[in-house]
Order: sequence, then structure tokens, then C-alpha cells
Amino acid sequence: MTFDRQGRWTRRMVLGAGAALAGTSLLRAQDRSVIAVMPGVAIPDDARKILEAQTGIRMEQVPYLSPTDSVAKLFAPGGTARYDFMATNMYFVRAPLMGAKAGDEKIRPFDMSKIPNAAGMVELFKPEIQSRNGNAYMVPVFWGYDSPLFRTDKIPADDPATKSWGILFDDRFAGHTALRDDAYQALLVAALALGHKDPPTMPVSDLREVQKFLISKKRNIRALWSKFGEAVNLMSSGEVWTMHGWMPMRAALVREGIPTLNARPKEGILFWNHAAFIPKDTQKAELAHAITNAMLSEEYGIALTRSSNYGPMSAKALATFNDDEKKLFGLDVTGPDTARFTANFPNDMNAWIEAWAGFKSA
Repeated sequence: MTFDRQGRWTRRMVLGAGAALAGTSLLRAQDRSVIAVMPGVAIPDDARKILEAQTGIRMEQVPYLSPTDSVAKLFAPGGTARYDFMATNMYFVRAPLMGAKAGDEKIRPFDMSKIPNAAGMVELFKPEIQSRNGNAYMVPVFWGYDSPLFRTDKIPADDPATKSWGILFDDRFAGHTALRDDAYQALLVAALALGHKDPPTMPVSDLREVQKFLISKKRNIRALWSKFGEAVNLMSSGEVWTMHGWMPMRAALVREGIPTLNARPKEGILFWNHAAFIPKDTQKAELAHAITNAMLSEEYGIALTRSSNYGPMSAKALATFNDDEKKLFGLDVTGPDTARFTANFPNDMNAWIEAWAGFKSA
């Protein structure tokens, strides 16, 4: 590094550095790749090939942990410029990402003329596009749910426990259950098991009772998982018989020959859609539009469902599966026979984080 005789940057140096930075930014803007934050199971190999073939864009994925972590990434210093494309649980992140009023958004609006495939979305999800002042900020790209997973060779399918989130805390399965290592989701499912109808809005006093309940059941819990492979291995090894899990985890276990089902808790499966959104200061907004449109295509939707068992957002893709296939993939949950719970951002997320930390340290 070169300084003037007094050890200061000269005007020429500053201009040169600025030009270099501008050049770097220009190169990045021209590069047909995006830094994406989204679940890896949302772009299995077959689906990734379709996205890249349709768009000519290379997706560089940042490790995905949870909706909570996705919000933290975006809100971190420089986060709105560091990432180019994100997709996560819309119900959870819409409040912090949209902010209280116009101008507070951490994300930029879509130009829906560049998302023609949105016209072919499943009707159920069209109203879920998140808009403000006529601008669309979040577009659903696939859907699914979380539920307790259980091994039917360890827990009979007709066991009454499979009808509740309480299966994860049942003393009969002590030492063979697992929760997700996530403040929001672990406390949420415990609250549902205790009968709370809308856990995100419960007062701190109720949250403390949920924490006490979790602490009382801590010896029952074999593990707290944070990664996809870790969770699947816990079930496939037989260490864990039931856990809070994802649809593609069940799909992976079934492919291994492990008899696994999704429980249908009376309190409701955690029903969600993952919506795409564009960080406010990215230079790759055009590419993010192209990826979003491709994720709404029939081809991507079919590939995603067959590999990960997540629901396609394309109505044409969903129509390609018959009733037996929908049941096999776990997509037969949109009717009145299945209770569904959509979880929003808690009234006091800091209190939830503190409660979870208290549980883990107890």
C-alpha cells in the first residue's frame, strides 16, 4: 500500500481505490451467478439442472439453517447487499422483512411482468404474494409442512400419540426423540403440544411455562439437530424414533428403506410456503427475477416434488400427480381433514431466544 510522505492517502489514491472497487462491483454485476440463501433440499440435483438450464444462472448457496437465521443474515451489517436471492418461510419472515410501513422494507419489489409463470400458480397461494402499495415483495415458490416424523417399526401408526405434537415429549419414547435446535420452532411445537392455540402471540408468562415444560422433558430428548443429514442419520440409525422433521427427511428415510411416516397432529401440521425475495441492495435483481420465474415453472415443480416431496407452486405441475402419488408424497393435506397451523413471527422474539438459551443451559 502506498501513502504520501505524511502517511496519508492522496486524492489520486482515493480515486484509484474507488475505481478499483467500482470495477469489482461492475464485474460482480455482470457475472451470471447469485449468492442464494435457501434450503438445499429446495434445489436437488434434478431441479438445479432445470433452473440453470432455464436461466443460465449459477446458484452459489450459503448454508441454510432456519428462517430465524435467514432474517439474521439479512439484518446483519451489509446483509442487504451481500446476498442476491433468498427463499424461506414467508409466514415467519414477512413482518420483519416488510417492516411496519412503506420505506422500512429490507427487500426490493418484484417487477411482476418479469415473472410470467406467476399466472400459473396454484390458486390457494396466489393471495399469499406479499404486496404493499401495489408492489409485490415476496412470491411463494414452493410449499410444504413440518410435522413429527416417526418410525413405524418403533411406534405403531395407529398409536394415539401420532395425532399430537405431544409424541415428541411422550415418556414412553424417552431417550428416542429429537427436536430442531431452533428457538422458535422448538418452543412453538412444545406450546402446541401444551394446547396453546396461537403460540407466537402468547405472553411471556406463558412462554416461561413452555420453557419449564421443555426443561422437565429434557432427559427424554436424545438430540437437538441443526442439519439435514444429522437429522436423517439420527432416525436411520435407530437412535431416534420420532422427531420434528421435514418432508424431504421422510423421503430420504423411505429411500433408505426406513419405514417412516409424517404424523398428523390435531394441533396442526406447521403449514408454510417458502417465498422468494430480493435483498434490497443486491446488484443481481434481474437474475433473482429469472430464478423466481423458473421456480414457478412446471418442470422445476415436478422435479422438486419427486425428489424432496415439497409441493410445487405450479398448478400444472401439481396436476401431473394422481391422488395416490399425492398421498405418497404427503401432499394430501390441503383439505378439511387435516389441521394446519401457520406460524407468524413472535410478538417478542428476543424473549423466545432467551427462553431457548435457558432451556439449553438448564
